[in-house]
Amino acid sequence: MPLVCLLLYIGLNLFLLMRHENWRDEAQAWQIAKNLGIKELFQQLRFEGHPCLWYLLLMPFAKLGVPFSCMGFISLALMAASVWIFLKKAPFAWPVKIILAFGSFFVYYYPVIARSYSMIPLVLFWLAMLYPERKKRGIEYGTALAVMTQIHVYMVGLSFLLSFCWLCETVWDCWRDKELIHKRVFLPSAAGLGLSFASGLFLIWELAGSLNLNPGIHINISSSFSYNLYRISVGSQWAVDNAFGIGLSDQAWKAVLVLVFVGLVILFWLSWKEALIFTGTVLIQVLMFTYIYLSSEQKAMILVHELIFLLWIIFEKYRITGKKGWKMQSIGWQICLVTLSLIAANGHAWKIRQDIEQPYSAGEDAAEYIRMELPEEELLIAAGDVGAFSIAAYLPEREIWYPLTEEPVTFAVWNEERLESIEYEEMLLRVKKRYPQASEICLICSGTNNISGLDQHLSEMEEIFHQDAMLQEESVTLYRVEF
Repeated sequence: MPLVCLLLYIGLNLFLLMRHENWRDEAQAWQIAKNLGIKELFQQLRFEGHPCLWYLLLMPFAKLGVPFSCMGFISLALMAASVWIFLKKAPFAWPVKIILAFGSFFVYYYPVIARSYSMIPLVLFWLAMLYPERKKRGIEYGTALAVMTQIHVYMVGLSFLLSFCWLCETVWDCWRDKELIHKRVFLPSAAGLGLSFASGLFLIWELAGSLNLNPGIHINISSSFSYNLYRISVGSQWAVDNAFGIGLSDQAWKAVLVLVFVGLVILFWLSWKEALIFTGTVLIQVLMFTYIYLSSEQKAMILVHELIFLLWIIFEKYRITGKKGWKMQSIGWQICLVTLSLIAANGHAWKIRQDIEQPYSAGEDAAEYIRMELPEEELLIAAGDVGAFSIAAYLPEREIWYPLTEEPVTFAVWNEERLESIEYEEMLLRVKKRYPQASEICLICSGTNNISGLDQHLSEMEEIFHQDAMLQEESVTLYRVEF
């Protein structure tokens, strides 16, 4: 049964992967991994606001010349491993595991859209298997926590709270039985905790200065408590909308808050320690949704995977100890997970169908047009870097030059300079200075361009290619401009 389900899961996501065109965020990570060394990577991370693990994972593939179009196979492999562990080890009923595995929390968003989120379920399930034996297998458990810290900033809260709780447990155990300090039980925990906290310190070093370097990050905390509370409520509501693909009215959101509160009370009655860790994790991520990064489908779905992790470790704990009444609680929570999965599958079906029916990004089609129709000597000039990222990643054999930075397009350095713009005439002057023998160029335009006054000159140009995309800013138009 697990093998059949896994093969079906891989087949479904392979079909979706074949219909998905990689977009700028996928191209950004791939180009960073391809073009930078280790030292330069850690300098770039301060602009990215993300830890290193995803880029390090991509580096061998990107540097060995694997095509950008194959990037999705990496995320699919990670998610296939996650699903295999989930089907084999999770303490849920088989129908529940199958419904979850083929719902939108596991399908499409993590295995097809290739980003660091695809590593999260795998590490969470690794932690869930180690959790009951964390005191005996402390080095492995600490390694898993350290790895989780390096996946995404949204995982730092859970990693810290699990580590802090583990530290408190270790101190308490040693206080009750001082002989433990001299036994093998203490040393693995101490070593594992050291690994976890070292990873946290390393993350602080990795991202030091990000708030000042990246103009896209704005932390504006109001002096009004009521307004901050309102913003947190709105940020939470958007996260629920994104996680389940639904549009909640304000009245419906109030009902959801009541259900969440009741659910947390029940969780605290079932297992207060784990429920406290989960509550703290959710609060940290909601604050990040509100004040740092707006939620998206992948970010919001982290909360659901953390709920699965929480229920996994609670059910496993009570299966081992044989606590009375836990099986009825287990049935109720599994029904809750199935309900959430079905709601999300229905809510996200339209977006998955849309990606099947139309290009997610026009980058792949534009790159193929350039490769097949434009001679090698044709100059490729980008009117904006955002729309050119995926084209450049799909077209590594051709240079796309960006007049604003006066450099070839690879990946973005998220600084103040890339927010600037230049006049159309200035763009032409920079192109002529760079390519004095040029008589014409191919101008790449997308939903976001940094050339002021460009619209006034479009009627003078010959449009040679146009492709709309599911993401409007990823639509691409190519113009031939004669000097």
